[in-house]
Amino acid sequence: MSATTTKKPEQADLLKVAASEKPEREEAKSSARFTSPRPFREWQPEQGQLLPQYAREVLGEGHLACFFVDLRKALDFSPILSAYTKECGQPAYHPVMMALLLMYAYARGITSSREIERRCETDLAFRYLTGGERPDHDTVCTFRVRHLEAFRVLFVDTLRLARSSGLKKLGHLSVDGTKVKANASKHKAMSYGRMEECMKKLDEQIDRLLEEAAALDAEENKRYGKGRRGDELPEELKDPKKRAERLREAARQLEAEKKLELAVEKEKRREKIGKAKEDLEKEAREKAEARGERPEEAKPSEKAQRNFTDPESRIMPRGGTFQQSYNAQVAVDADTQLIVAQEVGQSSSDARQLFPMVEQVEANTELVPEELSADSGYLCQQDIEKVEAKGVECFIATGRDKHGEEAPPAPRGRRPAGMSFKERMKRKLSTKRGRNAYARRKVTAEPVIGQVKNGVLPRFSLRGLTKVQGEFSLACAVHNLKKLWKQGWELPSLAAQAA
Repeated sequence: MSATTTKKPEQADLLKVAASEKPEREEAKSSARFTSPRPFREWQPEQGQLLPQYAREVLGEGHLACFFVDLRKALDFSPILSAYTKECGQPAYHPVMMALLLMYAYARGITSSREIERRCETDLAFRYLTGGERPDHDTVCTFRVRHLEAFRVLFVDTLRLARSSGLKKLGHLSVDGTKVKANASKHKAMSYGRMEECMKKLDEQIDRLLEEAAALDAEENKRYGKGRRGDELPEELKDPKKRAERLREAARQLEAEKKLELAVEKEKRREKIGKAKEDLEKEAREKAEARGERPEEAKPSEKAQRNFTDPESRIMPRGGTFQQSYNAQVAVDADTQLIVAQEVGQSSSDARQLFPMVEQVEANTELVPEELSADSGYLCQQDIEKVEAKGVECFIATGRDKHGEEAPPAPRGRRPAGMSFKERMKRKLSTKRGRNAYARRKVTAEPVIGQVKNGVLPRFSLRGLTKVQGEFSLACAVHNLKKLWKQGWELPSLAAQAA
């Protein structure tokens, strides 16, 4: 009995010792994993830190967020501030802060309003720029949509800022277009031909469901008595009807666009000189009847498509495939890589865009470039002649050079008589001066487009032509401001600029 009593305390003591040694063994085993002959700095994540009182001291004066905060004294935000005329409800976030927040987010390649909201909580630069405020994604999205027209004015204001900082002339200007993906899927688009087929199928489905519903009503009336149950149409009838009505509406819009196209074509014929009105109308009718078309019964092509997510976007070739996109145009100054004009359209072609871009450059900067380069998509004699009438020498490609093919020798002597406009342009680009001028396009417009699409706006976040035009203006304004920051341009204050 005594032997038993002495044995139990010994077992308890052994268990206590083992329990106390277990954490030490685990700690030794854990430290053994990190043993290395090379010493490391001590790492203590939970150690308290004494941080500077001001976030700007942590970020440093050269940080992009500090540059954007300084823009509040250099840019004119009156178009945004003028939208707030009534006092109602709680005080709103400061519009200048919201504008700078949106611009800085785009400069970081962040276009999602929800991601901007998250950054305002976790990113020191965002928190510094907002002054500790944390606007939610609904506020950010509403502000962006509300001030789309002001962003176009803000883009022009960046060029005014550049002129005040040192942009005194435009030497070489390069114009180029790019397809920017719309906020819509091409799989949500349908051609006019398929619309008619689907409408027929949906009509047949609705008729079938109505017949089944009527038979079901009769059976249930017989079984339960009239007025008790089964006197309503099945729920599944609702979706086919809505889908059919939506397809009919899209088809009506395509038909309206075709009628407008025929009307424009007819109006162009009216402008021909030397033909009477009756002759033009007769000619238009004869041509339309020869094609089997009647303006009052005009129908779009079977391949004409409409997207249900963003009806104003178009199917365009992009990167070897076809995507739902918009066509964005930019005019870039070769010396500074600043975007001096921009526009967004629905046509996949760049034709007839050259002269409007040069006019916009002159309106935005009050400067006229000395020379201009563009690819073969802009080769239009009428456009080029209008541009050259302003004193701008044009270098426009007449075709695409084959990869690896050697350039032909530079022409010598006088230009042969009787050459067409295209042949004269091709000959000018074959000269040494022409090659050097056109080569500047590859280091001007193309890199800038890549910087905008890869670093600022990879795809549109908004839908509709008017909204994407405003969003692209914001992206181009941000690009210009980033260029001013990287090149170390000094920002004059509004008072200094006015003086």
